[in-house]
Amino acid sequence: MSKQWQRKLICSGITSAAALIPGLVVSGAAAVWSGAASAQQDANRVMIEEVVVTSRRREESLQDVPVSITAFSADSIERNMFKGIEGYFSRTPNVSYISTGSRDRKELSIRGVTNQLDTTEALVRASTFAFYLDDVNVVSATANPGVMDLERIEVLRGPQGTYFGRNAVGGAVNISTAKPDQEFFAQISGELARYDTRDIEGVINMPLIDNVLAVRANYKYSESDGYIKNINPTGGGNDSEYEYGRLSARYTPTDRLTVDLMATTSDEVVGMREGVPSGVMSRFAASLYGNVADPDGVGFFPENTDRVNFDRPQEVGSKWELYTAKFEYELDAFSLVGITGYIESDTFLRGDIDGSSQDLIYEEKPISRESFSQEFRLQSAGNETLDWTVGVIYSKDEGDIFQQTFAGAGGLFGLPEDFQITASVGENESTSAAIFGELTWHLNNQLDLVFGGRYTRDEVEVSQYNLSSGVINGFVEDEADFTDFSPKVSLRYALGEDMSVFATVSKGFKAGGVQLGSDFEQSDYDPEELWNYELGFKSELLDNRLRLNGSLFYLEWDDLQASYAVAATNDEGLIVFNSGIQNAASATSLGGELEISAAVSENFAVNFSAGYVDSEFDDFTNAFVDGALYDLSGQSMPNAPEWTFGADAEYRFTFAGGYDSFVRLEWFHRDDILPDLVSLVRQDEGFPFQVPSYDHFNLRAGVETDRFSVTAYVENLFDEEYYTNAYQKAFLGGLHVQPSYQTFGVRVTLRTL
Repeated sequence: MSKQWQRKLICSGITSAAALIPGLVVSGAAAVWSGAASAQQDANRVMIEEVVVTSRRREESLQDVPVSITAFSADSIERNMFKGIEGYFSRTPNVSYISTGSRDRKELSIRGVTNQLDTTEALVRASTFAFYLDDVNVVSATANPGVMDLERIEVLRGPQGTYFGRNAVGGAVNISTAKPDQEFFAQISGELARYDTRDIEGVINMPLIDNVLAVRANYKYSESDGYIKNINPTGGGNDSEYEYGRLSARYTPTDRLTVDLMATTSDEVVGMREGVPSGVMSRFAASLYGNVADPDGVGFFPENTDRVNFDRPQEVGSKWELYTAKFEYELDAFSLVGITGYIESDTFLRGDIDGSSQDLIYEEKPISRESFSQEFRLQSAGNETLDWTVGVIYSKDEGDIFQQTFAGAGGLFGLPEDFQITASVGENESTSAAIFGELTWHLNNQLDLVFGGRYTRDEVEVSQYNLSSGVINGFVEDEADFTDFSPKVSLRYALGEDMSVFATVSKGFKAGGVQLGSDFEQSDYDPEELWNYELGFKSELLDNRLRLNGSLFYLEWDDLQASYAVAATNDEGLIVFNSGIQNAASATSLGGELEISAAVSENFAVNFSAGYVDSEFDDFTNAFVDGALYDLSGQSMPNAPEWTFGADAEYRFTFAGGYDSFVRLEWFHRDDILPDLVSLVRQDEGFPFQVPSYDHFNLRAGVETDRFSVTAYVENLFDEEYYTNAYQKAFLGGLHVQPSYQTFGVRVTLRTL
């Protein structure tokens, strides 16, 4: 069957299924909730919280936007005690992540669309999603900014090229911070938790000139001894220290002009790449040490979940600074917005990488990045027959690396201590310019037609050379440029005041680049393209006590970029590396999502989400993995769990003395995955390449007043034993897995009225 007929058949099936959804939702909801509604008709009206989003660069109700979005308000973020992307991704359907050793070393997946490139170690991070903090893309610096004093978090699923630009292939994360206002406010929170974890954060908001100028400052400091201990006399483990600060100002000299300035800084250091030995050797490690892993006095997972034995200190972490300036000038018919962003970031990995007590290999890998962006856009005032947005954006990303691998004192291959085994020195620069726009045509009170598009031009320059044992074995100095037009068409139809359906066709684009190896017939690799076909519905029922949103989607992904690396010993016994990026032929993803929020009573609320995705390589006959060619056609995509679930239930009551109190239970489930291409080709070996499914429960309880709150919690309530990834370096104990752990603690917050 041809691809064209496959597409027609699948889209026809999606259309037929979606046509049944509104009727099923209404009849099912009426049957389930009729008794509850009758019981409450004489009581005070109970409603679910309205959620406001800015995914189309203007404030709108979540229910009015024809995009699949999971959004968390400031109150929801506080109740869930989110500390990072691990928290809100676990509560979002069809999203997932794998971790390779620290807070900021995360690879994200949305609807099965995940990065096959190692973005944590790329000079200029090329991602499959956009990550925006106050209208500035911060993905060049971080994929996990601190969660503190936020107004909202939005996770958008499906290509978001019009507003979020290149590389927003799978979706986007859009975070808005709380802005300074004209009311004095101060808050301080302290937290004590297991593993001697201590966290303190504060917020202060101060008006300086009435109705003209206000400032807001935030600070967070967290440290922990960690749950993994190094039994070696060197000491340490995954102890960590994290600082995060933000200073913002809002200037409103007139009713029409608003200027926002913000400076943000983040500094994280972890005592090791988090993980314990699996006992299963990577092929590279086997080429160095043989096929048998060394238990080295600590053993292997799952018997060992919290011990390592390395004799040379390690550190992994990142430091970044973000500066933004935004102005908005409102006229009667439209507004002009300008946004400037500048980011500096440094990531590092240094110390022991054999993971053992024998001091065989160590590494220094600092990566520095800079990013500048300037955006201007014009937006209509809204509430007209035609609502429109047009804009231009320019961005420039730079990165450089000086990576070195050295021989330790253990005499690997007879090499003297501190002998430079490999090195990589490089600079990378990427510039992008784009023009974008979107038009919403309100044909009548029920029907909206949306046209959007973005034209992008990218230029990439690379200069890099690699050394093995002091000899240059690869030199690249090249450049390439790419252009793309990513359109979007969406149709929204209101079935009534509280229910709508929508259909969307959109395209996503991820920039191409230049090969960093020298032994390639073609010096560059192609951009990725993804087409998204989606049908969805949004509804609020039972007098706004029940919200049901859902969608069905089909994705076609062409020229998927996949990285590979080969490490071997040559005839002289020296280690030689070669790596590159290849374009897989094609992949597809088919699935759906459902989200439910319900105010069961004045005191009891529940939320539930479910996601299903079936994503696979359609045609990938030339996958180059671990030095050999494989046909991965028909194989599942890496880091794409088939089923994802999340739920929470919260009951509020009055405690002794009249304190408002609550008990809250949270749960999420992630299906089994194969985290990377190596896992695909070695999946028949089972552990650790097949990462099993797992369930995770949290329990929270607390009391609240206008002046203070106290919350006690247990995370991983039933101490479920699982891991989310298996990653490789030159580990003598085999691939490392990052195990789950249970923690518990108490958080106290004091605030002004």
